Amino acid sequence: MRCARIKDHASFRPVTDLLRERAAQVPTPRGDEAAMAELEKAMTLLRSRKRPNNQIGIAYSWAATAKPVRRHILALAGLSPDRWESPIHSFTEAERLAMRHAVLRAISTYERALNAV
Repeated sequence: MRCARIKDHASFRPVTDLLRERAAQVPTPRGDEAAMAELEKAMTLLRSRKRPNNQIGIAYSWAATAKPVRRHILALAGLSPDRWESPIHSFTEAERLAMRHAVLRAISTYERALNAV
């Protein structure tokens, strides 16, 4: 009968190694000046990074979406379906947010229907 050989089980290791590893995983105490300085440095790097420009891809995605789908999204969002030919960047941020929520509601509805079938 085959059996597994446990070569690196914790019971075969000295307890000092385990305690040292556990001590290394203790979170940094609140108010630690060195940790706060490192955190501030990381946040500065994040704020100053250049964000990718996805506007062209977003515009192409909207333009490549089929006409009935665009009309349906606009109708669900409470906008005029006649604006289906408008570029996506011609909509205000509030309109785009309403469109996004309409799509998410539709997706969850279709997923529930799919799960029911």
